[in-house]
Amino acid sequence: MLQACMDAVQAEVIFSRDAADAVRYFREHPVDMVFIDIDRHSPGELGGFRRMRATPGRGKTVPILAVTDNDCRWSEKDYRDAGFAGLFLKPIEPSRLFQTIDDVLYEAHQPPLLASTRQMPTMPHVA
Repeated sequence: MLQACMDAVQAEVIFSRDAADAVRYFREHPVDMVFIDIDRHSPGELGGFRRMRATPGRGKTVPILAVTDNDCRWSEKDYRDAGFAGLFLKPIEPSRLFQTIDDVLYEAHQPPLLASTRQMPTMPHVA
């Protein structure tokens, strides 16, 4: 669903197999934002997040958004205190996702994904 949303706004998305792949890509290529799917069954994501944040230069400036469907043992404040730009709870609903992305970009002093004059893209039904 994330891919469909990003396709609708013509944004490039790179998916990683695991945290180590994501960190390697982050360190070698410029990115505007990172989504980390936090899964309570795969603890490696938080280690990957910490390694991204420790990357000299953009490690502290690139917005990293936690995405999860977990039982929310952490609040959004907890994620922010840990260094995430924010928390997005699944399921992925396009309008909520785009608003969250724009909120995070605004806080990072970056241009929004959707300009205020641009209409929300029409999303195909994905089951």
